[in-house]
Amino acid sequence: MYYVGIDVAKEKHYVCVLDESKDLACKPFWIYSDCLGLNELVKRLYDLSLTCDDFILAIESTGAFSENIYEYLTDLDFKVILLNSYQTAKYRDFSTLKKVKNDSIDAYVIAELIATGKYKESHISSETYHTLKVLNRLKKSLDEKIKTIKREISTVMAIVNPEINKVLPNIFTKTAIAIIKEYPTAKDLQKTTPKKLCKIFRNIKGNNFNEEKAKVLISNAKDSIYLGRTKDARSLMITTNINILELIIQEKTLLEHEIKILIDENQDDNFNKGVDNLKTIPGVADKTISAILGECGDLKRFDCAKSFIGYLGLYPTQYQSGNSHTVGRLAKRGIPIAKHALYMSAVAAVLHNEQLRKIFRDKVSSGKSKKEALIIIAKKLASMIYSMFKYNTPYNPNRVLVSYGK
Repeated sequence: MYYVGIDVAKEKHYVCVLDESKDLACKPFWIYSDCLGLNELVKRLYDLSLTCDDFILAIESTGAFSENIYEYLTDLDFKVILLNSYQTAKYRDFSTLKKVKNDSIDAYVIAELIATGKYKESHISSETYHTLKVLNRLKKSLDEKIKTIKREISTVMAIVNPEINKVLPNIFTKTAIAIIKEYPTAKDLQKTTPKKLCKIFRNIKGNNFNEEKAKVLISNAKDSIYLGRTKDARSLMITTNINILELIIQEKTLLEHEIKILIDENQDDNFNKGVDNLKTIPGVADKTISAILGECGDLKRFDCAKSFIGYLGLYPTQYQSGNSHTVGRLAKRGIPIAKHALYMSAVAAVLHNEQLRKIFRDKVSSGKSKKEALIIIAKKLASMIYSMFKYNTPYNPNRVLVSYGK
């Protein structure tokens, strides 16, 4: 048996091959990260043995660089193991006892770790789950861009028209955006009339903007402390950012529609049954379901609910030494997108789920903070989601209050 460690990178992959005695089977080498380089790797492996079963290949799960080489080698019937970079880093620190890191050492460490058998293989999701993962991460990226742009607009608006918040507390409503696009600064608002302002909202449904508010807005603009410094440049910055914001929100809406279609119209019966069961939980929406399934894959792969909760990272940090025992904050490890989705779902569940609301109130009454109680609700939700998806059962209110955690 040969153990092949591959340290992947953007342009070059470093390769180390060990035999059963953990000795070098050949001199470590590197290949280019293209088809010619991968063909060279396969040729060198065939020089050692023509049987694919004689090799165990391992690469770190580094996302962009590891996916293509993993697909290429598995298509050739090689056994390829994906490793979390955290466990390889810890094994390197243990085995070398030196703060030395380079690509050749990394390839050797990966091969040696596989040879010991003391590793935990990363999970590879199916096409459906991986598609959900890609779409949800794109959605998170768009959410971050929306927050950044809103922050930039708010910062400039605090300079060019700080009084607008007296009439429009939220400057990102349709009404406020329409006014700001037309009249970005207080100097611009001073030149308009209430009738012109009201004309902007003729095509906006549901707004409660009227002529009285328009008069107050214009009056405040005339008394504004803004004196007009770099008015044109700041106006351009505001309108440009608003145009970008509207475009991103539009793309985000289309993306959410695609995610909903993927969940509702999937061809996998087992997937559809599991999703339909999860939708029966009050407080759990499509966004929560898509985030959890996309980031965690098929929940049936977990041995128990405790393993699933540990994978999510919904546990406190602990330190114990002698008589000292400290329980810290929620662990930073885990799956941030799924963890956040569960936390927000816990907030919704406290409002809409009678059984979980009772648990929340009991925990707050016993001295827990509201945030701690919400984390307990999130863990309870995770346990429910796992069981309902794995065992194909709908929501049963009578089982919610059975043996929930502290």
